[in-house]
Amino acid sequence: MRFLFVLAFFIISSVSKLTAQQYTARVLDEKSREAIPFATIQYAAHKGVITNEEGRFAFTAKLKEGDTIKISSLGYEALETSAAHFKDSVIFLTPQSIRLSDVFLSNKNLSGEEILERVKNNISINYDLNLNQKRFFFRESQINKIRQFDLKVEESTIPELNQELMNKVTSSIPRVTDSYKEVLGDFYGNYDTQKIQLIKAANLNNPQNLADLEELSGKLENIFQQNIKSNSFLKIKSGLVGVKVDAEEFAEEMKDEKPDDEKSAEELQKERLQKQKDLGTFADSRIERLLQNMFWKEDITLDFFEKSRKYRFKHEGYAQMEDAVVYIISFEPKRGADFKGKLYVNTLDFGVYRLEYRNVKPLKKFRLFGISTVEDVYRGLMIFSKDELGKYQLKYLEQEQGESFGIERPLKVIEKNKFVKGRRKQNELDLDIKIHSGQISKYQMLVYENQPLTTKDFETLKPTTDFEYETFKTYNAGFWDGYDIIEPNAAIKAFTALEEQLN
Repeated sequence: MRFLFVLAFFIISSVSKLTAQQYTARVLDEKSREAIPFATIQYAAHKGVITNEEGRFAFTAKLKEGDTIKISSLGYEALETSAAHFKDSVIFLTPQSIRLSDVFLSNKNLSGEEILERVKNNISINYDLNLNQKRFFFRESQINKIRQFDLKVEESTIPELNQELMNKVTSSIPRVTDSYKEVLGDFYGNYDTQKIQLIKAANLNNPQNLADLEELSGKLENIFQQNIKSNSFLKIKSGLVGVKVDAEEFAEEMKDEKPDDEKSAEELQKERLQKQKDLGTFADSRIERLLQNMFWKEDITLDFFEKSRKYRFKHEGYAQMEDAVVYIISFEPKRGADFKGKLYVNTLDFGVYRLEYRNVKPLKKFRLFGISTVEDVYRGLMIFSKDELGKYQLKYLEQEQGESFGIERPLKVIEKNKFVKGRRKQNELDLDIKIHSGQISKYQMLVYENQPLTTKDFETLKPTTDFEYETFKTYNAGFWDGYDIIEPNAAIKAFTALEEQLN
């Protein structure tokens, strides 16, 4: 049987002219030797990938020796190489100098505001706003950081609820956690309406129910059960705000969720299917929100295009992108606006190839009774590429949103019982709480394999809920073999769930 299998393999190999191979490399600046992020690697019509922030990329394809791979990036000379010569693990691009003779003289003296106005007038002409089918890869990265977590015991009538225990609680909470979701699928629609069929998804999950925290939670539960009397109720007060909680309900809330090794196979399967469904719903809604925030849309957070009078635009020079010379247009607030950034605009048709932006001040602030939240990060990148019909297609989309959270409040937990003789107050725990944390959510979307789509096909299309799905607690390098994705960075490759680190 083994002999027949090997023989069949060699027969199939000899018949097939093309064999899928993985091509991987890192793109660097020839002079500085620094990584070039977001460079385009095109290996076939409508097919290509983009380098990550470390300049790395990988793709799998069936290429002939004469097939050409084109590597290009903003401000660099494009490099073309045949598949036969694509062997180097490092590829160097040469910075390109732009001659003013490459730019039409009639456009050379346009101001930043005039260039932006022409961009606005040409949106419907330059960008493909029709229905399309696109293959996409989407990644969400969540990074949570706790800068301060202090629980100071001011008073406790229960000896076990002391500062030593609170120190153990705070020291057991991880200061940094990361989680990632990755999705591959087909996108149908345009920038206004979409349907998505998922093919494959991975959840690099970092659960918060850590072993040592579970142990401490069990200890806290035992302490409360041993010291709180039946028929008691707890009055929980923080500053001017107070709530009343039944002691039995409080004890029930303290109980941990049943661990996986105590769950039945049916319960585990039900949880897995729910997580798969939730991930599909999340991908649908997040991609829809990203596409609803394209720079030319109205009533969006990134308002420099719609409310251009609030910004100052400056023509800073020229650069090369794909086969075109582009204007470099910077923008910054002049009337209390929120963003600064750069536009890279084609000098011929005034289409935007690339947009970079970031906030210059917090977008929202809230503070009341010692609780504060600040939306302090909103930045992103949009990259477009022209197809053979001269229309600009979305190629890469990246957005980061961040929020800081703080709480500095006193907390009192008082046990009262009217059925016990004497004073109604039985026990009391007074804490001073100081917590300061932050969260960054990063969304990346790579779009490729664009094809036109008829209205009839779009209307009859049904979203699918049946796709390959896995949850990992350590990074799995082989899960995406054979698919074009955004090459994971070093942090993702090093991912290990915290509960794995503790075991």
